[in-house]
Formats: sequence, C-alpha cells, structure tokens
Amino acid sequence: MRISIHAIGRMKQGPERELVARYLGRAQATGKQLALTGFEVAEAPESRAGSSAVRKTEEARALAAGIPDGSLLVALAPLPSSLEPFH
Repeated sequence: MRISIHAIGRMKQGPERELVARYLGRAQATGKQLALTGFEVAEAPESRAGSSAVRKTEEARALAAGIPDGSLLVALAPLPSSLEPFH
C-alpha cells in the first residue's frame, strides 16, 4: 500500500520540513514490515484567487487532481466545521 500526504502550500526550510523528513524516514524504515511502500508528500500551491470561496474550490480541485482513482482518502482539517464537500 502506498501512503501519500497531499497538502496546500509549500513548506519552507526549517523545523517543519525537518520533522516531515524525519517521519518519512521512519515510515520507510518500518513500513516494509507492514507492506507499506511508496511514502510521499505532494504540495500544491496556494490559490491566489480573490475570494475565499474561489480559493477553496481551486485548492480542493488541486488536491483532488493528485489523488489516484480507487484511493482511500483521509482528510485532516484544523476544525471539523472547516470540512466542506467538494466535487
């Protein structure tokens, strides 16, 4: 099974990028025992649209475009109310 993390925005150099690299390394090292392979992080650029609604739509489409058909999707958001369905 492949594990992909898709996110909006680009990580800058620093503690967050180092933490992601550390966890990816740990996942790759231990994932083989669990038949987990192909760990990756995909970053999509933030929308520059003027309105919040258009930004959300553009960013949702960018995320959805990177997800292969048949994938199991787990969405994480800061607050449950920030999850809105998209097409």
